[in-house]
Amino acid sequence: MQTLLESKTFFIDTLSADASFVLQHAEQSKIITKREYSNLNHPNHTQENIIINLLDKVMNKGDDTCRRFLQLLQDNELQENFPGLKEHFRPPQPALKQDNRGPTDEIGEYEMSSVPRGLCVIINNMKFDPPFKYRNGSDVDEESLNEVFSWLGFTVEVHRDKTAKQMKELLKQLSQKGHEGDCFVCCILSHGCAEGVHGTDGGVVPSEDIFSPFRGTSCPNLAGKPKAFFIQACRGEDYQVPVEVQADDLGGDEAAQAAVLEMDAVEIITIPADADFLVARSSVKGFYSFRNTLSGSWFIQSLCKQLKTYCPKGEDVQSILLSVNQEVSLTAGKVMIKYRMVTAKQMPVHKVTLRKKLVFRVP
Repeated sequence: MQTLLESKTFFIDTLSADASFVLQHAEQSKIITKREYSNLNHPNHTQENIIINLLDKVMNKGDDTCRRFLQLLQDNELQENFPGLKEHFRPPQPALKQDNRGPTDEIGEYEMSSVPRGLCVIINNMKFDPPFKYRNGSDVDEESLNEVFSWLGFTVEVHRDKTAKQMKELLKQLSQKGHEGDCFVCCILSHGCAEGVHGTDGGVVPSEDIFSPFRGTSCPNLAGKPKAFFIQACRGEDYQVPVEVQADDLGGDEAAQAAVLEMDAVEIITIPADADFLVARSSVKGFYSFRNTLSGSWFIQSLCKQLKTYCPKGEDVQSILLSVNQEVSLTAGKVMIKYRMVTAKQMPVHKVTLRKKLVFRVP
């Protein structure tokens, strides 16, 4: 809403050249209803009044509608009709200058102002061929990720139940997109094995095939931009047991999971040598990751919660992931492993080749 409000005068001047054209597209995109279209397109209203009333209507509908309207204004058809829009939404080009910063100078931030912020892809594999189990609760993770990254201003794409071949093809296709936004996010929810991530057919997508399409040499449109991967899957067949500790003013017992816990088999991932990658994983190497069949995985649910809490405060993603580590590490639950009911814990991990702070600025 703030972005729309700050540019309101520009939009009034630009869009008033053909208010009816804008109204038609707003109605087609379901930003306004047919009735609202009729009321706004009153014959006694000037072109300028129509646009003023439309902008007020959109802002009164809240942040989500404002984001959808701003995305509409970046549509090719509208930008062809209103050339000023293309220039308005073009990301500012940083001036080339010598970097005289010393090693102790403050680290900068990645640019995070484009509308939309970029593309967030969620690959959610739930229904597998035997002998792999159905991943109950992963739909909750998908919904939570969709909600939080939409709120953060990303265009979210959801892809469900892909075979290994389909996942490889999808990742390659995604790398060939224009990527005009400031960031790329990929969330993978699946089973895994020592070689990589499983497709629904049991085939394996090697780690190299996940990351390599997005390296600077393969995807120049993302060169220099942050690429964040959040992966929910096990990384081994061991489980972590609770260790008793003493703490000052520890508030309550460890959280217990009442619903059934399940595990997402094995996964090993390496960080690419290229810069600007962040890979956050649900568990350290060699251990299970746990997923509540009713409320979703410990890792993804904590991630979404912490993003909602700290992004509005301007915290960088690496600091937020420390909060995720803290919350998940204090969680414990009962799970059946090798015909034994055991108390299990989990420790997430993340690795980066970022060169700056990554801050998801709330639009």
